[in-house]
Amino acid sequence: MSSSKVPAGGALSGRVGGGGQLRPEPGVHPAGLLLEANVELLGEPGVILDGQRRGSVLQVDADGLVVRLCDLTLRNGAAEVGGGLLVSGWSDVRLERCVIEGNTATLSGGGSGGGVYLHRGTLRMEACVIRDNIANSASALCITGAARAELCGGRVEGDIVLSEGAELTLDGVHVTGKVTARGTTTRAPTLILRGAQIDGGVENDVNLPAHVVVEAG
Repeated sequence: MSSSKVPAGGALSGRVGGGGQLRPEPGVHPAGLLLEANVELLGEPGVILDGQRRGSVLQVDADGLVVRLCDLTLRNGAAEVGGGLLVSGWSDVRLERCVIEGNTATLSGGGSGGGVYLHRGTLRMEACVIRDNIANSASALCITGAARAELCGGRVEGDIVLSEGAELTLDGVHVTGKVTARGTTTRAPTLILRGAQIDGGVENDVNLPAHVVVEAG
């Protein structure tokens, strides 16, 4: 896999199209990126991807991709859904030690998933922090459709919404808000709790409930 450094302040937009491995250096990098190839963005403390209020900071809407993000801060995105990260393709996305902060999802009557919106594919977040994001619904994280997400460790400041036939595993995560779960007449989401702390509790719809599984952890 090819690897190249991106100097502080350098844009990533002209580099991610070919995939490979990019190593942005500490500093603020203009973002608002549509990822269309297998790519690893390997940062370090102080690397900030700034959406400049021009859409999601990062978006994956293609199928079959493998995307890995390490040691990055995603901030200042503004979109109808998924201000920080929007995954709408059948792809595999992994975040490690990332921070998603200061993003909004309130534009044009939308407003779900201020930090992250996952509609398809799989998402795994390890030791990540989601904080200070704003949305009309699911200020931190929204998982819907047939998507699958797993959060291992880390902290989620804000609310999570789980809907339709999606699946969410919270493993050792501290959620300061609440988790709201609601299915449809034909599908029920699944919420797996493994050693998670949820300050606001779980609000499971009475009429269209989710499957809630509590495991030792």
